[in-house]
Amino acid sequence: MTRPRPAGAVRARPGETHRAASPAPAAAARPAPAAGLVPAPVAGLVLAAGLSERMGASKASLAAGGRSFAARLARTLAQAGCAPVLVVLREAGCAPAAEVAEAGGAVVVNPGGAGGQIGSLRAGLDRLRKAAEPPAAVVFSPVDNPAVAAATVRAVVAAWRRTRAAVVVPRCGAGRGHPVLADMRIAGEFFEEGLAEGARAVIRRDPGRVVEVEVPDDAVLDDLDTPAAYRRRFGLGAPLPPGA
Repeated sequence: MTRPRPAGAVRARPGETHRAASPAPAAAARPAPAAGLVPAPVAGLVLAAGLSERMGASKASLAAGGRSFAARLARTLAQAGCAPVLVVLREAGCAPAAEVAEAGGAVVVNPGGAGGQIGSLRAGLDRLRKAAEPPAAVVFSPVDNPAVAAATVRAVVAAWRRTRAAVVVPRCGAGRGHPVLADMRIAGEFFEEGLAEGARAVIRRDPGRVVEVEVPDDAVLDDLDTPAAYRRRFGLGAPLPPGA
């Protein structure tokens, strides 16, 4: 005999993994919008204010198939339907700022990359929370994986629209990657003190509120921190940073 599912339980679709857990009041699921209504807005956020010490040059400005890392990711998020798309940079006038604008993104400044990656995430989230019309969710990614496909971002957003999970992450094979979607209901958790592992601590806090989406896109696993990793992704002809 088939057992009835508990009220409110989410059935994972093919390619998605969902683990049930006791619902937390702060992250209670919201129903999907009724047919004919405008879908809840999802913002895009690129974290590109890091020092890039192991690369030897600013990753945000490196070439990635005709665009800089930062501009390519901004373009990908925009093509996937994210709006607005914000790119967090160390300073307003740095090299990729104009290219980011041409790609459909807006620059948020985290002066000198203060606070590392979590500091840049907070800068972007702060801008979004103060917007006249805040988004319902945000797709965020470090600038390290500019080759991610727009179809991958769409799959992540689609899984959130179906499940209203607090967190949606892409999986390729055995590994999780970026970009990650966070429902804005949990945005405040990224501002908590003592996040030794940064955003990862929030994402891993409650496995029951995370949905995984299997994607055929190994770029979600990229962490292009070194010249060698850069060339593996973009080929031996990819220009190396000065001094690398």
